Amino acid sequence: MECLTWRIPLFTNNSDPGEDPGFAAPESWAQALAAVAQDLRCLRFGPEVVVDRLIWEFSINSDYNVTIGWQGARDISGFSYFNALSMDTEFADAAVWVADIVQTKLAGYDFVQWPSRGRHLLLPRLRDGEPVWMDPHGDVTISRIGELCENSTNYAAT
Repeated sequence: MECLTWRIPLFTNNSDPGEDPGFAAPESWAQALAAVAQDLRCLRFGPEVVVDRLIWEFSINSDYNVTIGWQGARDISGFSYFNALSMDTEFADAAVWVADIVQTKLAGYDFVQWPSRGRHLLLPRLRDGEPVWMDPHGDVTISRIGELCENSTNYAAT
């Protein structure tokens, strides 16, 4: 199946410029990838992993469904995940989906709990139409996805 694929650095300090098929990825997905990448900078528990050089691989197939992933680096595994979400998916839904996939892949391959202070994971959820990180013990919103580092003090390990 033919795909359009973008390679998007997770962080602007990455020296790899990425690549695209000659036009920008859908804005809602670009924003979702950027928001999750920003949150990857904080509240990781477990083995140290360096995410600064990772590059998102975002693809749209001929049915207009997306695949996300990244290639592995020195100390972190790569992944690719498809679940028939549309390229027209709104930012909030895309952000929750990307956060959930990355959280699952980090824990499953690299034994990294994220986001966590070492006891339990925050969960990506939609709340009032906004993508947020929830503390499952008390159903408390900790932060909007993309703003976790600024709000990590709202989250005490219990």
